[in-house]
Amino acid sequence: MSQGFSALSSLRREVEIGVSGLEFQEMQEYLSKLQKASGLIKIREEDIQPSPALRVGRIFYHGIPRQKEAEAFAEVVRIAGEAPLGKEEPDAEVKIFTTPGCRYCPRAVLAAAKLVAAGAGIELHIYDALEFRELAEEYGVTSVPKIVVKDRVFIEAQTTEGKYRELLLKALEQLNVK
Repeated sequence: MSQGFSALSSLRREVEIGVSGLEFQEMQEYLSKLQKASGLIKIREEDIQPSPALRVGRIFYHGIPRQKEAEAFAEVVRIAGEAPLGKEEPDAEVKIFTTPGCRYCPRAVLAAAKLVAAGAGIELHIYDALEFRELAEEYGVTSVPKIVVKDRVFIEAQTTEGKYRELLLKALEQLNVK
């Protein structure tokens, strides 16, 4: 599944991570771990809402990555080191609600992140459902991962990364997203 932090040592190009929430010690520690893994990771403070949050290209992680999500976001950074993660205007927003201990959540996150890297016209927002409980309740999150495509298609499954990719592509096609 995820190679996480160890794979960051092989980055070949600079990756800029936008961050809001530097006042949280746990966020600082996470960013320090990323930067220790590769000197090509640059941190820039931004106003990302809701906060705390991280941004790499068009991929946003709302919360402080912990446990399995910490490794998954490190893998997103590695993917960004291979290809820019979307600069053009997106056609759709995809939200994924996760929890730190969920074993399926990183698979959903990586499937969506790879679609962004492949040029799918999406902006990806990953939310820690425990940290953003009100938003999770608004979207009826009762299990994770829960994927929401353009606020119209809801995917709730515990499956493989390949199947998440397939489900996302089908939802995007259904909604006429390029």
